[in-house]
Amino acid sequence: MPYFLLIAMSHHEQVEHLKELARQLSCPDGEQGIRTGENMNINNAYMTSLTIDSLDLKGDQKVLEIGPGNASHVHYLFEKYPDVSYTGVDISDTMITEARRLIHADQAQFQLIDGETLPFPAASFDAIYTVNTIYFWKEPLAYTQEIARCLKPGGKFFLAFAVKEFMEHLPFTKYGFELYTLESASELLQEAGFQIIHTDQQTEEILSNAGHPVVRTFVLSIAQK
Repeated sequence: MPYFLLIAMSHHEQVEHLKELARQLSCPDGEQGIRTGENMNINNAYMTSLTIDSLDLKGDQKVLEIGPGNASHVHYLFEKYPDVSYTGVDISDTMITEARRLIHADQAQFQLIDGETLPFPAASFDAIYTVNTIYFWKEPLAYTQEIARCLKPGGKFFLAFAVKEFMEHLPFTKYGFELYTLESASELLQEAGFQIIHTDQQTEEILSNAGHPVVRTFVLSIAQK
């Protein structure tokens, strides 16, 4: 929604709109969810491509993405790493349906999950990555430990997120978002048993989900099991 329309709403209407926006960002649903997924893919394009570039996958290694949305960026992943095996997991049935509609590669599969556990044996993946999902983890430490469990020894986890100092100024993040600083995210990774091997902090200009231009500061942390 354009920012000027949001301003024109009553306070109650603004609150309800922001709550619905927050709900859709955490778990896109229905026709609005499809549009939300498309917008997220646009707004997250640089964060996602930077993360994919950093994976440095070899041969037929296995990679897991948590929260791929509509997964249209997976085309780029296969351009860079044509022989890898990709699995995408999401809590949104709408996004899983969209991902299966858009991505038809034989080495890609998509699975609906509960957001609390990962339905894979231990040491299943060479790399795991996620972009802008950490805010919605119900039990952050337990989930980070689940990620570590699913990685092979020496495997890497790539965590990309917008920092608290930026996110707390967005009007919808007060509704169901857990915000992280670079320090608190690093503490979470270390408490789960990861060793942080690289951290990259950058800024970019995007159109926010509330409809106005913003400069976003985000972090890509690379951690090793």
